[in-house]
Amino acid sequence: MPKVSIIMNCYNGEKYLREAIDSVYAQSFEDWEIVFWDNASTDQTPSIAATYGCKLKYFRSTLLLTLGAARREAVLKATGEWIAFLDCDDSWSSDKLQTQLDALRGTDYVLCYAGIREIDHNGRLIREVFPQHKSGQLLEKLLLQFDINMVTPMLRRDVLEQYRLNFDENVTASEEYNLFVRLAAKGMVLALPKILGTYRVSAGSLTDRQISQWAVERYYTLEQLKQENPGIEERFLKAFKEAYARGDYYKARYLMTEGRNIEARQIMAGIVGQDYRYRLLEIVLYIPGLWGLVHGNFMKRRIGPWLINLFHAK
Repeated sequence: MPKVSIIMNCYNGEKYLREAIDSVYAQSFEDWEIVFWDNASTDQTPSIAATYGCKLKYFRSTLLLTLGAARREAVLKATGEWIAFLDCDDSWSSDKLQTQLDALRGTDYVLCYAGIREIDHNGRLIREVFPQHKSGQLLEKLLLQFDINMVTPMLRRDVLEQYRLNFDENVTASEEYNLFVRLAAKGMVLALPKILGTYRVSAGSLTDRQISQWAVERYYTLEQLKQENPGIEERFLKAFKEAYARGDYYKARYLMTEGRNIEARQIMAGIVGQDYRYRLLEIVLYIPGLWGLVHGNFMKRRIGPWLINLFHAK
């Protein structure tokens, strides 16, 4: 049994795949396996994966699955004490695993994550992003502002099994949010203020294309939290209210992309009392050009955490 199972989900990811896998083989900590889930790729992904040794365990889906379903299937193949994740266009620092395992030794954290370096498709640095929260019981803070990336998380496999948690195949755009907040309800989270990985930002990402699902999946996840943890909404009433309001905001964003401006304004009018920033957003709704600018990639990546926290799911 390896100490760490590394889940790599890939669909036609040949362009950066070697860079991603090589960053695992370059780890200073060596007791790991890669669970490589090829989601019915039609490019050179299978032949690239075949060039690596037996520590890469290759699995292939005959059908194209949603990302939530593909991640779920890969997790079921994992055998390690810890489960880590690396997508095929991202990479790790060489000390990533060792740093996290050292920090986790002798603790009962159920999840650990760290900071990332964001780069563009040419490898140019955009910004460095550190965890916004301090380690501990983070469910409330994650409901107020979710900041866990999909490059550095490590999860205890026995905790997933104990609570029968895994990625939800019904979630197609925010599968990491769904699992990680549900896991955070079961134990403490370790947030390391260190850069341990690199995330490649691409225009027109899958998440951006699935904006229609953001609100639906937010409400779905919150209902799961309440079902799995009776009474939790009363314990974290303010956080749940904000999380539902964020879902309404995502719904308004989707309606704006559909040109349904009046409906979007009606949605935003219902949450302006939740936070003054929603009041500002409601005003921006009446200036479509400014709305588009506020939600553009430049604003998301360049102008600071206040706008990032409010305007963006990721």
